[in-house]
Amino acid sequence: MATIRIYKYLMDAGDEVVYRYSIPNLETMNVQYNTPISPMPLPEEDADENVLVKIEGNSASIDIDWTLTDYEYIIGSHNGTCYFEEWNSETDANDQLGIDNNNVRGKFDPVGLTFKDMLEVSKQPSKQVQIFKDKFESTSLNNDFLITIEDGDALGYGLSTDPMRIYGSPSQMSFNISGSSPIVWRARIQFFEGNVITVFDPDSPESPQNLSMVGQKDYGTSPNNERDVFKVRFQDPTSFGATDTHTATISYRRAGKLKWYNVIYGIETTQGTSGSSGVNGKLTKINDSGADHGYYVIYLPAAAHETDAAKNSFLTSAGLFDTSANAVSGSSPSGGYAHTAIEHSMVGVDSDDDRESQFYDIKVYFENTAGDGGTAEESAKTVE
Repeated sequence: MATIRIYKYLMDAGDEVVYRYSIPNLETMNVQYNTPISPMPLPEEDADENVLVKIEGNSASIDIDWTLTDYEYIIGSHNGTCYFEEWNSETDANDQLGIDNNNVRGKFDPVGLTFKDMLEVSKQPSKQVQIFKDKFESTSLNNDFLITIEDGDALGYGLSTDPMRIYGSPSQMSFNISGSSPIVWRARIQFFEGNVITVFDPDSPESPQNLSMVGQKDYGTSPNNERDVFKVRFQDPTSFGATDTHTATISYRRAGKLKWYNVIYGIETTQGTSGSSGVNGKLTKINDSGADHGYYVIYLPAAAHETDAAKNSFLTSAGLFDTSANAVSGSSPSGGYAHTAIEHSMVGVDSDDDRESQFYDIKVYFENTAGDGGTAEESAKTVE
């Protein structure tokens, strides 16, 4: 019998939280892969000349039916008898939430974490229905969901250490009970594989253009020697929206994590291309004959990693990102990004204390009085 688990990953007051539910009493499971194709039969031709037209992409869904059960367990025993469990980055700091690098978007990977019983009593099926509403409902785009299936066979669904993983979001959770069987609750979840997106207010700015993020080394002095940084550049959107645009937000996170760290700048959209020197306290476009002409340019991290930077960090009086302040004389690259105020790099350290490259996601958007605008997104890897 396969073991099926549902996970929800969210942020709660700055802490990472993962809820897990292990499905008991499985009735049916249906994994469905869809390849939409429309037939276009040709006149006066046999069936084998039928033209099959594919204009949509593929999709996958999983439907699971099971029976809720009244079960006994000792709260806080953490012996695997509770179907509802959780992990918290603050209380379980010794556990590190992994990242599934086999997924193109680097999704969270909770397999291997040490889960503990939820503190809420979940013995009664009716209470379990309430916990599903409170803990497993999708309430934000920052919620991430995963279903794992394992059967103990490396050639089947997989072992407990490496189960089949399906990332996506539940489209429906239903629970029913009937008068003919008043103590039996039946549960059902419909789950779509994929990524959830939304649309933005048309009165707000459109997405920044030509966003790029390039990893490069900074050969500063200790404790910042060989510090990996990112050069981030982007241009104005095709439309700033209905009102004056006043802010640009650059958010970044390590791939697979939910928490974003922010670098926020006031912007001067009219400077940088007319020969003006820019505005102190506002990010200004580069005005030269080089490849960065007309681009806003910053470097990450702009604060001790991983924290939010103070607004308008490291801007010169001309409104440009200050790459020369505290730079090491004779460093390579010349005049590199070597702020001594930043003591952390965008790299990790493995079990042998060796530096290892990391993938990072970045999103950039402008803001006006109508709200946040469209987001441009990019991913890149720190230099090996």
